[in-house]
Amino acid sequence: MIEHKLTVKQQVFADYYIELGNATEAYLKAYPNVKKEATARANGSRLLTNASIKTYIDNRMKELNSKRVADQQEILELLTAIARGETT
Repeated sequence: MIEHKLTVKQQVFADYYIELGNATEAYLKAYPNVKKEATARANGSRLLTNASIKTYIDNRMKELNSKRVADQQEILELLTAIARGETT
């Protein structure tokens, strides 16, 4: 699969979208010169349909989720340390 580069503004929009979960608010933060909410709503929605932006958001969400959830090795190490009395 060919990975397409995002513009700086597109990446900022995507990062704000991940943080806020709202395309209109993310668009207004990424493009502060836009004052009309209707414009931000339409353009934010349009950006979410961009394949490169969608791929970037999906990949970032996977990264963030994997950092939050312990993997099997971490769980086994913790359980072993508890069983050995090394931690509580």
